Amino acid sequence: MTTHAPKSESCQNISQQMRFRTILGKAGDFRADVFFQFIFPRLADMEMPLTVDGFLTGPTSTCASTLPVHQSIKTYSQEVVGSTIELTGHSVLTEPAFWTPNLPMLYAMKCRIMSSTREVASLHKTIGLRRLGIRNHSLWLDGHRFVIRGITCGKVDSASFEQRVLTAKEQNTTEIIDLTSDGFFSCGELSKLDRHLQRSDENGRPTIIRVHPETRPSAMPDILCKLANHPSVVITVIPPSLLTVSEDFSTFKGTMLFAKEISSKSAPPKLPSGVDIAILQITDSEPDASWKTPPSYPTIAWNKEMPSQRQECDRFQAVLAHWRTSPEGPPSSWDWAGFLVGN
Repeated sequence: MTTHAPKSESCQNISQQMRFRTILGKAGDFRADVFFQFIFPRLADMEMPLTVDGFLTGPTSTCASTLPVHQSIKTYSQEVVGSTIELTGHSVLTEPAFWTPNLPMLYAMKCRIMSSTREVASLHKTIGLRRLGIRNHSLWLDGHRFVIRGITCGKVDSASFEQRVLTAKEQNTTEIIDLTSDGFFSCGELSKLDRHLQRSDENGRPTIIRVHPETRPSAMPDILCKLANHPSVVITVIPPSLLTVSEDFSTFKGTMLFAKEISSKSAPPKLPSGVDIAILQITDSEPDASWKTPPSYPTIAWNKEMPSQRQECDRFQAVLAHWRTSPEGPPSSWDWAGFLVGN
């Protein structure tokens, strides 16, 4: 996202502190309501009310082309909560194009925030509209079952990252990326992560983000707004230190899903409020016997002892398929929501 503002100290302050997120409302094949929320501090010299004026253009894709649209964005609501302003814009798309790995459609959003006398700030951003959710024990993306097959790539600035990313570029392979920061990103770190995720948005590479274990709860809304605006980020793994408060910031995730990592050596636990998926760490070839009774939530299997390679991910899937069909295995209705390998 690029944020522009007039050269004044107050406006620059707004741009630096603004929190932005795209919200997909009611969305069907022929119409989608899209909302744009801007959250920023109210300054003493700011004239009220403020308005949103902008437009949405696209879609564009590296895989296909379609007729472009130019749809206006207008003010939907405005609320002042203490010293914070929550301003929301709204646009209606007819025959919307949704983001999927096979067809990664993207739109360009340009907005200005205006007072009665001046432009307060402006934003230019590329967005993707993603219909992602859960049905029974599976993930569903744009009306189809979506099975995660992922490999670990580590941290964006690690020595092995680029090589692992090359491996992950194979079709339908999901990247698992560890955040290097506890929420207080330097400009360099944030720019590098954003550039990488932007390429993933354009190329249709699904991504799982693991939040840093020492992240403070107060940093999570900003982190989630940054991640949720990348349609390629389908799952964010919440560390144990934040699981008890995950519901407090879950409103910022949009259609992105939250996951908790758990051990296969104990019975399936109840997931904390706000968490959608369990990622089961399997150290042996098969889960503990207690997992023969399927839990009520989707479960992704992760074997960290296998190399971070796509063919190993497929081999892991075959091992679990054999376990499921064995006489001592779980019911035939059991199925995994995904398969991950690497450490």
